[in-house]
Amino acid sequence: VHNNISSINMSGTLHSYLWIAIAGGIFGFVYNFGIGANDVANAFATSVASKSVTLPQAVAIASVFEFCGVLFLGASVTSTVRGKIFNTSDYEEMPEVVMLGMFTSLVSASFMMMVATYCGMPVSTTHTVIGCIIGFASAANGIQSVNWDETKNIFISWVASPILTGIIAYVIYGFIRHFILMSEDPFRRGYYTFSFVLFATIGVNLFFILNKGTKNFEHFQENVYNNRWVVPTSFGVGLIFGLIWLWPFGPWIKRKMEAKRAATQQETSDQIQSLPPQSAAVHPLSSLHSIGSSSIGIHREIQGEQIAEYDPEEGSIKLAMDKSVKSVKLIIDSEKMSEESTEHATNLIEGSIKSVKSLAQLIAEDSTTVKRRKAKKSRILVRFAEATFRQNLEEQSFLESRTTQQIWQNSSQYDSDVEHLFTYVQVFTASLSSFAHGANDIANAVAPLAAIIDIYQTGEINPEAPVQRWILAYGGVALVLGLLLYGYKVIKTIGYKLTALSPTRGSSASLAASLLVVTASYIGIPVSTTQCIVGAVAGIGLVEGRENVQWRQLVRVCISWVLVFFVACLISALLFSMCYYSPSMMTVVS
Repeated sequence: VHNNISSINMSGTLHSYLWIAIAGGIFGFVYNFGIGANDVANAFATSVASKSVTLPQAVAIASVFEFCGVLFLGASVTSTVRGKIFNTSDYEEMPEVVMLGMFTSLVSASFMMMVATYCGMPVSTTHTVIGCIIGFASAANGIQSVNWDETKNIFISWVASPILTGIIAYVIYGFIRHFILMSEDPFRRGYYTFSFVLFATIGVNLFFILNKGTKNFEHFQENVYNNRWVVPTSFGVGLIFGLIWLWPFGPWIKRKMEAKRAATQQETSDQIQSLPPQSAAVHPLSSLHSIGSSSIGIHREIQGEQIAEYDPEEGSIKLAMDKSVKSVKLIIDSEKMSEESTEHATNLIEGSIKSVKSLAQLIAEDSTTVKRRKAKKSRILVRFAEATFRQNLEEQSFLESRTTQQIWQNSSQYDSDVEHLFTYVQVFTASLSSFAHGANDIANAVAPLAAIIDIYQTGEINPEAPVQRWILAYGGVALVLGLLLYGYKVIKTIGYKLTALSPTRGSSASLAASLLVVTASYIGIPVSTTQCIVGAVAGIGLVEGRENVQWRQLVRVCISWVLVFFVACLISALLFSMCYYSPSMMTVVS
């Protein structure tokens, strides 16, 4: 018997369920944190792994473009039931049930996102929360209350997304590899082909923004948006950028890269010429004054950079500075010196060595004290950085998987200047994808929280709940923090453990994923951005042979999509049932 939640006749708000609104806000933040650590991280994984950007730079890009997407194209309303997964009319007299259901969905989704991220598994955040809502709806009103026609698209995307994107990525990178990278003059061919790459990349991504981001504005979509002008505009802008590359931007970049290459070659040549002869390197004290060649020898290791030299004419010890010498070696020939002179020299040497050693210890102790003070001040920040966004993800991935290390070591290396060109494409694609994510997906991510707050404030179930700006900003902050603090887990999986990546490979994967998402959205094929990028990375690896893909890791990722969905559904149903059907000591009287 469920008597802890019942229908209430209220005029306005559900004040007795304030705890659900507060707890929903907390778990809404956790859920969006998980989205940042998983969904946003997989968008930047190829860029970080190919070293086009560092993880801190990826966080900075995400911070700027996610919030720009929210501010300029963020949704003012969002669906409270995630695509009408269940019939809202069944709950018109019980809004508090939907409020509780959305709360248990948030809790379940938060738990599943954090578990998946901990395991390094990139999963679809949309599919996860839909599974949770299906679970609560089934527990509340039976399996028949779920709109399975809508949810079947999820099952289709598990297969369609990775396969289709993998094919597109295979074609794109295969063309770049054979036509540019393996040509006799890859930089020249890459330089002139790059204008077309810019045209395609900017055109596709701009169409993606206009098609996906503006869906939040019904007036624009119904009265303004038309493919007759959107498609020409998108690719027209891409054409302009392609022409700008040919002149003047391209020639300027070319001169800059050639100057850098010449400077690097000159620096290397100078370093080789400045190397000392082998004898000098082996005997760093050969310039010291030597008195004879035998008899008494004194050798001391010191911590500083000071060395001592005995001058037989003046009968004194001279101190000299030599940054390349870490030891003192003084040789005295007793055969050419009187016994008194020898004893005098020996005493001077011993005393000088003690003085030098004491001085060196003082310098070392002073340096150590300064370092300790600085380390004490920054110890917490350093540990925090090293545990989150300043980790060596490549080294960790190699230690965790020998197969990963072998794939990366055996991967083909191509012209570095061509690879450098494609870093611009990759950063640009990641930036626009982040902008689109902020415009569209953040509103979807905060949908359960928006529904809870709207039901609490109005006491009714609205087909669409208003999304206040503070909720979008709240979700955006959680996304960025998730990427900063915990995104490295998923980045290691997609960026390192599926196949070896470089700027040309990474940009091909990003372009393939964007192209499929745009095309699929236009023609109505259900796809997941996460599953698209996974398929694209696998397709990139296949270009150079099956052995360049970690199939076991890929299978684990695909299985995680299915497991997370059904486990999220089950946990949500159990949690809702425990809250809704368990006996209560209090009965709310209508």
